[in-house]
Amino acid sequence: MITFRDFMELALYDPKKGFYSRRRLLEDFYTAPELHVSFAAILAKEFIRQLSSLKQKKIAPPYFLVEMGSGSGRLARDILTALKSNHPETLAQIQYVLVERTENLLLESLVSLSSFGIKILGYTDLKDLPPCHGIFFSNELLDSFPVHLLQKKNGRVMEVYVRSKDNVEHKEFSSEIQFGELSSEELKPFADRLVSSLEEGERSAVNLEALRWIRLVGEKIKAGSVITVDYGRRLSVGIPLPIKTFHQHQLGDDPFKDPGQKDITTQVDFEPLILEGERRGLKLEAYENLGKFLLDRGILELLPAGSSLSEFKERNQVKTLFHPEGMGEIYKVLIQVKS
Repeated sequence: MITFRDFMELALYDPKKGFYSRRRLLEDFYTAPELHVSFAAILAKEFIRQLSSLKQKKIAPPYFLVEMGSGSGRLARDILTALKSNHPETLAQIQYVLVERTENLLLESLVSLSSFGIKILGYTDLKDLPPCHGIFFSNELLDSFPVHLLQKKNGRVMEVYVRSKDNVEHKEFSSEIQFGELSSEELKPFADRLVSSLEEGERSAVNLEALRWIRLVGEKIKAGSVITVDYGRRLSVGIPLPIKTFHQHQLGDDPFKDPGQKDITTQVDFEPLILEGERRGLKLEAYENLGKFLLDRGILELLPAGSSLSEFKERNQVKTLFHPEGMGEIYKVLIQVKS
């Protein structure tokens, strides 16, 4: 019997059977970098603004751009392309770093990005990166962290566990769940807050990994910015976070069916990230909808102006990034700064 958190990690990241190891991203969903290169162009523009503050503080290069959860390397390629075209002098001062836990994706990305002619570092674990100055950023990383699952049962908030089959060495699990005591003391404050808000039988995810992540980022960044793009909200204390699944662009809510065949995710609660970041010296600079972030930084200037079918489709792709009915409202941008 294992926690739901460990079940989710195996279902997503097992080297042979995990969802991220055995499928191509676009088969199940698209992220902002796949939609249009303008997303990366706006990020690159924001990086220039953030790096200028480091230069004003007389912090010498190299400045590190640390992409956490770099995946296929698509976003890195588009960011480097934008910097090379518009800010070649800054690109020469940058050390780009990929952090990707799936080793084969990391190696493929390092090879494909070698054409830029700059040294690119790669790590499978952020813990191995020495402390540095610069920008730590991620896009849809936190929503893929394995989460603990709590459920109200007989008036108590208990943790959800998953029963394994006999052949545990092959990491196969049944859909049978059990309830038990909390597996970590870190879960107790969350359980205490949820006991009054959960209905009987209702479940809520708890993302302890996100809190550990922001603590680690706070240790690794000497000075600079942390930019986090993800879907979610700043939630009031005790608001439940449901588990969702994605398979071939279809939304579901049963994570126990066909593990390894679909993405398992939950929206990000940005409030504890902001509070924990402040404890680690990361001051809140901005928290806003992705749409506002992109519009304020000039994404409309990047809209194709032609009348061809391909340009029409491209305009719609860009609009999906900032429109409230696309990604513009549900996705958020969190910027934290360390002096």
